[in-house]
Amino acid sequence: MQPIRTTNSPAAVIKRPWHMRQLVRLIASIGGLSLLFVSFLIFATYQSRSIPKVSDIDPTVPGWSDWDHKDPPSFNLPTASVQHSVIRGDLIAWTNDKETVWQSVGRHPNRAQCWTFEDRFGPYKSLSAEATSLISNNNKRRSTNKRAIVLRLGGNQAWNSQFKLHVRALVLEAGYSGGYDVFIYIHLDLEGEKKSEWLERIPQEFLPLVKTFSTKDLRNWLPKKAAPMFENVFKHNHVPIQKFMADNLQYEFVYSIENDVRLIGRWDEFLADVDAEYAFHRKHQREDQDLSSIPDLVTFESVRRPRKDWPWLKSADKCIKHFGGKENIRSSLGVMWGWSRRLIDTLKRYNEEGINCYYEFFAPSAAYRENLTTFFYQHPLYCPNRPSPSERINLVEEDLGKNDPKLVQFNKVAVGCTTAGISASGQGRQVQLTPHVWTPIKLA
Repeated sequence: MQPIRTTNSPAAVIKRPWHMRQLVRLIASIGGLSLLFVSFLIFATYQSRSIPKVSDIDPTVPGWSDWDHKDPPSFNLPTASVQHSVIRGDLIAWTNDKETVWQSVGRHPNRAQCWTFEDRFGPYKSLSAEATSLISNNNKRRSTNKRAIVLRLGGNQAWNSQFKLHVRALVLEAGYSGGYDVFIYIHLDLEGEKKSEWLERIPQEFLPLVKTFSTKDLRNWLPKKAAPMFENVFKHNHVPIQKFMADNLQYEFVYSIENDVRLIGRWDEFLADVDAEYAFHRKHQREDQDLSSIPDLVTFESVRRPRKDWPWLKSADKCIKHFGGKENIRSSLGVMWGWSRRLIDTLKRYNEEGINCYYEFFAPSAAYRENLTTFFYQHPLYCPNRPSPSERINLVEEDLGKNDPKLVQFNKVAVGCTTAGISASGQGRQVQLTPHVWTPIKLA
């Protein structure tokens, strides 16, 4: 039926029969309800502020579907009591530290969370037998895991109450919730009864995760040409990680974490954020980058050319020559690094050629020379009583390696803020963790 056109007004009006008008109204009502429903979904999604899960980003990353059991986590992970950004509008961090003004000089935290000491470690002070079992059996629940975390310790490590809380958090968050195998990798130059006595200090729940090595083990493992260049673990801290990967061929990627690194916030969320950000950069990479599916070197401090007076280059002529001159040397602070098997295999090949360099420039320089992918994930950084971390923030772009073809690095780089840290004995130089007071340490 054709619509009836009338001319009872200056403008032509199309008048439809009654039943058609009713149909139009019904469709409009349904459309309005649909719009409200879609608006609700958008609002709910925005309010949730969800961070992509690792398994949502890269199907090769092991998630819950790869676990041998299908039960959900039975341990309640910690949450921040204040769901609000720790950074004020004037870039000052909210703290209970009345002696120090902490200024944000890096990126702001990904999550609007403000943690107290009790928030962070309270749930780990007293664990049920089931939670303790989750720690001991963390590395047994996944048969096909390809990613691991190695907590690197030395023979001077004190197993005090705070360190015990830190290790519990690492295993239950990065391991049980995050899906990583976790190892406690200890450098012990002890034998027989003395070694057994030292290992007895370790809380029972962690013993199944412990692996040890000695200086002698590392020298015997290195290729003959590289062994003479090995001085000690301090200067060549990559060698234990190389040996770990050689002894555990199932892993394609490993994070190494030094004993004095602490995290404000949860490990599973932090590692998922790292993966999510790399996936974003890879999706939006430049045409000349060709970034690999997983980064070969993940660092949490800027990648740069060492300054001219850097002491570790004074006796490194062989390494400098191998890399083609100082202009091709790259360095980064290695308190926590992520290593791909491609990078580990590259270092082993260099060892076979008689090259074994200082820890903090060996891996970054090898990645640069071999066109491997390096990812700098800038974490929040806070400086005491000053807005600038150090003179190194004023480096020219060339020194920061911005032109490197496979380097993912933010424009704003803040490094070298403070040398405060926690010693192996548990006594901090300037920094102590006390209830309800957080002072940022290395990773925030």
